Order: sequence, then C-alpha cells, then structure tokens
Amino acid sequence: MLRRTARTAAALAAAALAVAGCTTTVPWRSVELAAGFLPASLAAAGDSLLVGGHSSTGPGLVRVTGVTAGTSFSLEPKEPAATDADLIWVTADGDDLYAVGRWFGGAHSNPRLTMWDGTASSNQLTQRPQEFFTFGGHDAGNLLGIEVLGGRAVAFGLRTGTAGIEGVVWTRAGQTWTKHVGLDPSLVSSPDRVVGFTALGRLGDRLVVAGDELGLAGGLNQQPSVWAGTAEGPWTQVLLPVPAELAPVAGQLSRATSVACDDAAGCWVTGWVRGRPVVWAVRIAAEGEVTVGQAAVLPGTPAPGADPDALITLVAGRPVVLTGAAAPTLQLGCPDGWRSLAAPTGTATVLHAAAGGLYAITGDGLQRLDPPRC
Repeated sequence: MLRRTARTAAALAAAALAVAGCTTTVPWRSVELAAGFLPASLAAAGDSLLVGGHSSTGPGLVRVTGVTAGTSFSLEPKEPAATDADLIWVTADGDDLYAVGRWFGGAHSNPRLTMWDGTASSNQLTQRPQEFFTFGGHDAGNLLGIEVLGGRAVAFGLRTGTAGIEGVVWTRAGQTWTKHVGLDPSLVSSPDRVVGFTALGRLGDRLVVAGDELGLAGGLNQQPSVWAGTAEGPWTQVLLPVPAELAPVAGQLSRATSVACDDAAGCWVTGWVRGRPVVWAVRIAAEGEVTVGQAAVLPGTPAPGADPDALITLVAGRPVVLTGAAAPTLQLGCPDGWRSLAAPTGTATVLHAAAGGLYAITGDGLQRLDPPRC
C-alpha cells in the first residue's frame, strides 16, 4: 500500500511561496470563434490549442493559434445523444485525441455522456457508443475527464453508492470503456465520512484528483483533499492542511477545486478554505508517497452567497491561479512570492496553458494572455 503523509517540509514550505501585494494590469485579448460557438473545454496539442464546445448545429472542436481560430474538426456522432452534445473535456496525447460529450435530455433531463476519439492530424473525432449503464443509470454522476496513463486512456468520475459519493475509474480497450469494480476504500464514502471529487490531473503514471472530505462524526467538518493512484489502485488520500490563521466562516465550503501537474514541476492544487482562496504544492514520489507543502493564502473573498471555484494551471512550471473571488485576480507563483495580475473579464470556468499563451473560458467567451513571467 502507498503511505499516507501530509507534512510541511522546509523545501515544500519554500515552494508554497509568500503572497505579494500589488496588482499589475495585463491585457487579456478575446479570441474570435465562430458565431454561436460556445467553448467549454481546452487542451494543448503541439503548437496550438484545441477548443471543445457546442453550437446550435451540435458539438464542435476547433484549433486556435494565438488569438486566431483555425481548422474546425469534423465530428461524427453515432447516436442521438451525441448529435447535440457539448464537448466538456478534451485530452491530447501526442496525435491521439479523446473527448467527453454531454447532453441533457430524456424524461428527466439527465446528463447523457458520450465518448469520442480521433487524431489531431486528421482533424476528426468519432463518437463510440457505449452500453448505457457504463456511464449512465440511476447512480450515475459527473465524469471529471480522461487522462492517458502509459498509452492507455483512463477516465475518472463519480457514482452514488449506499453511503454517498464514490470515485470510479474506467479504462478503455479498443473502442469499449469498462467500469472498474472493487473500489479503493479511500474513494468511497462511509457512514462517518462523505468524499467529493471536483478536478482531475495526471502526474507520470498516476491520476491526481482534487476534492474534499466531509467528516460526519462529532459534528460536520469539511476539509480539502487530494487523491493519487492508478487505474487498478492502490490509492492514497491526503487531507490538505488548513491554515491556522483562517477562522471558520459560516456557510463557506472548504474544498479543493482544481489541480495542475507537470512531470518536472510536480502538482499544485487550489481551492477555497474558510472564505479565502488557498494553494498547495503537492509532490508524489516514485513509490507513491504524497507530501503536501504549506498552504499559501491568496487575496480575495467570495461574492455574497457564492461558493467560488479557484482554477489553476502551470506556465513554464510555475503555478498560475484564477482566484474566482468577488474581485478576481490572476496569481502567479514566483520565487519571491505570489504576484497579482489582472483577471480576464467574466466568470472563468476553465484555465489552461498552451504554446505561447494562457487561455481562459469565461461568460464573455475565450480569452488569451501572453505567458505571465516573474
């Protein structure tokens, strides 16, 4: 089994960085997409960015270079739920592409998930129909996305069990996805704890999942959490440390909402804790040991009545966080501390770095920023 540790070693404490003060105005530029196309997902592919989404004519995938939209992919749906799907996740692994489509419909307007694959060089995606209960059914939940481990596509998502939420892994053989049974205990809710999962990443041959654990024994206690494991397991769960200086805030969730990993830089996780955006450095050793650095509290408070999401990506190995605060800022982790930059306009739902730029999907569309530098 993998060991469970959470420590603030000196090296990781230094990596967590201090928080700097001033905000620098940096121009975000709009990326002009086809009229009516609504972006929902981003993936870096070589020197370009792939933008998944949908329009009135159905799902779409377009290649973007800089602020210029280029080739639109040819999409081949095979069943009705795919014809009107929104591409909510796109993964590029070399030339290979994988995507997840979602369509709300049926008698109860439940989400119907569709699985797609193709290649970047062919500019084509094809939907592969799956048996309904692979991703659907009465206990179906969100699918966080797809990562590629050792050349094999692996998906992670949620189902609902007798005690609450369960984390589930699916693997792909040929064109068929298979749900794994015999879940790792750390991924399963129990009578004294409920787990939640919000974001998916990959480090080497492991999936990295961000979320939270809600303790039910002795009163409700929610704490941000991170999990790391392989498709077959085992998995390690580590509760992320809550800064002692943050007092509990009634009605505010404490959870990790985004994760970004780089094989050289390790992983960074961000979220909201007791009404403040927080970021942690996470390292996973070759044998699976997980260590967590000291939490860094970033500037910002939530809008009234909101449960904000912080988003994170890596630019040249450095963490970049969109806080999601009432007055949002872009926070760049530098050796001498965190630097505040201007956020894009609108409420961001996706943040992703690609060759030559930083991109965000907001209610105002797709926006691009030149790579921020320390």
